Amino acid sequence: MISKKQPDVLRVVQFILDKSTKNEAFSVQSATKSIELNGLTRHQLARIMRDICLAPEDDGSLERYTTVNNDDFDNHSCHWQLNANAYFNYLSYKSVEIAKRALWISILALTLTTLGLVVSGIDVLN
Repeated sequence: MISKKQPDVLRVVQFILDKSTKNEAFSVQSATKSIELNGLTRHQLARIMRDICLAPEDDGSLERYTTVNNDDFDNHSCHWQLNANAYFNYLSYKSVEIAKRALWISILALTLTTLGLVVSGIDVLN
């Protein structure tokens, strides 16, 4: 589940990856109505998607389907994909998150091991 406490760009990246994995098309308008991106306006989402997505169809389709105006092009559903830069930045972010968890687990293991040695050392002395 996408946390609403995360930055908007990260929420959008996770949303796009989730939809891509499920092979689901969506539009800017439908995405802003989703539970995951609730709170983002059409303008905010369109601006973010212009920065992180590949053109979903022909040249110019990225600009066309992320333009919010009365022409309603932002209601056109497409299969969106992240551009290479956004995808690899997301992978870097995830690897840092995993490394932070691993660090805390190793600190906990070291603490428990040290505590175990101290307790067993006390038992040996008594």
